[in-house]
Amino acid sequence: MATLPPRKNPTPTRISKQHLTPLQTLLQMGFQKHRAEKALASTGNRGVQIASDWLLAHVNDNTLDECTPREYILYACPTGPFLQQLEEFWIKSRMMCGWNGAHNYVPHITLVSFFKAPDECSLQLSKALKQVVDMTGALLDRPIKLELYVSQNFMGFFVAEDDANYLKRLALQYVKEVSNSIISDTYEQLDAIVACFPWCGAVSSGNRCIPRSSRSISLEPHVKSLHLTLAYQFPQNQFNALKSLVESLDASCASNWELRLYSRDPRLATKQVHKVVYPHSPHEIDELELRIGDYIYLNSDAVDNSSDGWAEGISWLTGSHGHLPVNYTERTAESDAWTLHRVVQLSKSITPSLSSAEEIDIIRPETNIIFVLLLILVFSKISFLVGLHTELIEGTSFNEDSEQSVEKYLRKTLRPCLDLSSINQHNQSNLQQQSTPLIEITPNSMSTPNANDIKVEPMAATAPKSDDTLSQHSADNSVSISSNRNRRIYIMRHGERVDFTFGTWIPYCFDEFNNYVRKDLNMPKTLPKRQYIPEGWQNDSPLTNIGLYQARLIGDALAEARVQIDHVYCSPAYRCIQTCTSALEGLKLIGKTHIKLEPGLFEWMAWYPEGVPDWLTKDELTEANFTIDHDYQPFMTISTLNEAVKETTEDFYTRNYQVLRKIIENTIGNIFIVAHATTLDTCTRQLIGEAPRNTNELRQVIHKIPYCSLANVEEIDGQWKLVEPDCLPVTHSKNPRFEWNALTAT
Repeated sequence: MATLPPRKNPTPTRISKQHLTPLQTLLQMGFQKHRAEKALASTGNRGVQIASDWLLAHVNDNTLDECTPREYILYACPTGPFLQQLEEFWIKSRMMCGWNGAHNYVPHITLVSFFKAPDECSLQLSKALKQVVDMTGALLDRPIKLELYVSQNFMGFFVAEDDANYLKRLALQYVKEVSNSIISDTYEQLDAIVACFPWCGAVSSGNRCIPRSSRSISLEPHVKSLHLTLAYQFPQNQFNALKSLVESLDASCASNWELRLYSRDPRLATKQVHKVVYPHSPHEIDELELRIGDYIYLNSDAVDNSSDGWAEGISWLTGSHGHLPVNYTERTAESDAWTLHRVVQLSKSITPSLSSAEEIDIIRPETNIIFVLLLILVFSKISFLVGLHTELIEGTSFNEDSEQSVEKYLRKTLRPCLDLSSINQHNQSNLQQQSTPLIEITPNSMSTPNANDIKVEPMAATAPKSDDTLSQHSADNSVSISSNRNRRIYIMRHGERVDFTFGTWIPYCFDEFNNYVRKDLNMPKTLPKRQYIPEGWQNDSPLTNIGLYQARLIGDALAEARVQIDHVYCSPAYRCIQTCTSALEGLKLIGKTHIKLEPGLFEWMAWYPEGVPDWLTKDELTEANFTIDHDYQPFMTISTLNEAVKETTEDFYTRNYQVLRKIIENTIGNIFIVAHATTLDTCTRQLIGEAPRNTNELRQVIHKIPYCSLANVEEIDGQWKLVEPDCLPVTHSKNPRFEWNALTAT
């Protein structure tokens, strides 16, 4: 048999998959080079998976192909007990004194001010930081000495001279390392150290070179004194309160420090950052979809000068821009939306901010939630559109048929820094809606789960409690007063409203003669006559047909539970009157009781600066076949309510509570109230002995109160307490509008 001769010049073979750089892998996947480099820089060079997800999420980002460099900054940040003190100080100062400039960033000492660098340099900038610490060798073995400084416009700690010199040497060495490591075949001298660090003195020009493509790197001049800012840009009337908080800080424990290299989107430089706290699905083409946890870049002037509470913003998650309701967001630190590229410990005795004591290229748990959202967004909404292969990287796979596999995938690929507790809480409600059993995906069963992979969690059966015995209607279902049960108050939010479902509906549903024309089966067939048409419907929206059905379901359930209702009160808003009537139909009480319209139950007047809406009159409601109590004299008149247009949150809570108190004092038996989302909290909060919430707390709680939510308070031994409702809640998914001509698209 012939011997195979050795080859002297073997044909070059393709690089094996495991030896490809993330950039090479992205290029093989078909992404353009400048886009791939932008994705890697924007995600902190954390690998192919995150970068490809970022690219797919940013398909509608109109700046994706712009060659605008990111802005980088180098901080020295405290960790451990001192950081905990500062974070508590941040919270207290915001609550007591409001927002000031220091709240816009994490606690830090700036070593290198913002400088711009092209995307292809991001990895070198990150590596240079580690090399600087390795070269200097000496780590801190004692606290950095900080000296408190307080003035009328600034409060903070200045770094003592010896420690400041140490940090300045690190910063200077970082600039040298950056300028020496970012090199290409074409050279350009960089001699900007003195300009950037005037405290360094003259520095001789050396071989500090950057590629010609990186000429956009420019280092901004830095202040001479290193400091950690605690408060600035604050009102003078807050000086004493801030001063007392600042003086309570103990800087002697500032022994743990780390270097952090951040970058930010250049669009962020002139914007406020707001965090999305409530989701929003666009009703108009120019609206921005809001996802909980996303960050939105907003112009501060647009926020302050908005006449309707809407402003134009840019999504961190997708790069898309559009209009959004500002009250669905809350302002947060600008640094929350930055990308963390590298963390290097400076202290020998450390309390690391990362899950590993060794520096690693991952983001902190509190900031990686946005990347979790990024993965969920991509796999749930984009991958099926572009035919994304389920195995983007060797050794990882994703089953897009299982919502639960998202979490398992994230735990596998982003371990150990992930904290999915907030995601779990958000997804739990969605998982409870699914009728399919929970399927756990394992590496060996990514396609078809077997019997061992399916875990069904049965509902636990609970025995009825002794105090859950429901009062019964009389044989003829008449309204009577129960004497064998504690007194109860049932407070219900109205059902689904037309304006929130269809957006700007009035111009499309009224012709030139102001005649109403239904444009969707979920819209009402007809609308009652009212004095001002169609303007009257602008702030007094009717219910959708789904909203009417929601209310009827609650009424049916209360009737099945044999709940007894003795008195019915309602906000004068038309949507509330419709909800109340549908619920009474389910309770089989139509014609047996009349609805008492109480203006004092209306929602927060701060949302109605022009005064109360033009509600339908009692005569107009009666003509529309609503059973209204014409003899009822409200505890608060419309004119009195109009005087409350500038009421504070506390005033609003007090108004609703006092009205409820008067209702309780003037009635005997069970009470049924239909009003607004806020009513469930504003009427019951002080009744059960709690203090009114502040504005932010109110906004947070009302978005946990969906349509036709029902709250029950019961008088037990003279004390009112929130108790479990007598009927189940109503839950359903959104159903977007179907456009038939979508089937004709080629």
